[in-house]
Amino acid sequence: MFARAAMNDRFAMKLMSAALTFAVSMLLLGSSTGAAHAYLDAGTGSMILQVLLGGVAGLVLVGKLYWHRLLLMLGVRKEPKLAEADQKALTRSEARADR
Repeated sequence: MFARAAMNDRFAMKLMSAALTFAVSMLLLGSSTGAAHAYLDAGTGSMILQVLLGGVAGLVLVGKLYWHRLLLMLGVRKEPKLAEADQKALTRSEARADR
């Protein structure tokens, strides 16, 4: 139980570190560019809008998939206790996975 929590904490720290590195990189990249004086036609604007909407949809999907885990990490929710039969089945399946 504690090993799993420690693994989740390490994963969360790596994820936060990667996100911070990415954000700082994008901030530096955005502030270091000069004026392009380029023409953006309707097709280019449409493509930029599609990429932005796809990114938002991806973030919503990831948020939906990991919402419970995020609430557990923030301490808003407690981890549900498993029934004794479920706990035994989980222990047996973990033992098989190690073979």
